[in-house]
Amino acid sequence: MPFWSSGKVEPKRQFRFLVTLAGMEQGATWYATSVTKPSVTIGKTPHSFLNHTFHYPGKVTWDPVTVTLVDPVNPDATGNLLSILQRSGYNVPGNLNDPDATTTIGKGNASAQLGSVIIRAIDEDGNFLEEWTLNNPFITKVSFNDYDYKAEELSNITVEIGYDWASYDIPAGPNRDPGELVERRLFSP
Repeated sequence: MPFWSSGKVEPKRQFRFLVTLAGMEQGATWYATSVTKPSVTIGKTPHSFLNHTFHYPGKVTWDPVTVTLVDPVNPDATGNLLSILQRSGYNVPGNLNDPDATTTIGKGNASAQLGSVIIRAIDEDGNFLEEWTLNNPFITKVSFNDYDYKAEELSNITVEIGYDWASYDIPAGPNRDPGELVERRLFSP
């Protein structure tokens, strides 16, 4: 039965979501304004034979996820993100005799410092409908809003996150707490 034929069934809605970036103060849940869902690109390899070209599926690549955050004064989202980068191993150039002067960003540190990244769709009662978990996430790009005397909008930060793959969970029932068993779990080790 299509969702529009009954007032009891409703489709997922774009504005009902929560994003958790565990490495940020308070998990950043309340100040995410938008997020792209994980997406997959499947490469293809052509094979030419006489006057024909045949295509074969290739490698799977998970595309980066982009999260837009409001930049509150407290907690300071800009400071949180820069702190994550620094704890990941990035240091501004300085005295080469300093102990941390030659550290660089590594995947293990970058993923550990960002922490788990979870995107949840919710219904009108706040129940989880679906949950995406990014596996081995790390920050690949941070863009800060410009200042503008003509603008009145809230200041935003756009964060691009790379990851190895995403797990997809569907809750076993309404009002499911994170970590409970699910009906279906896809792309999990």
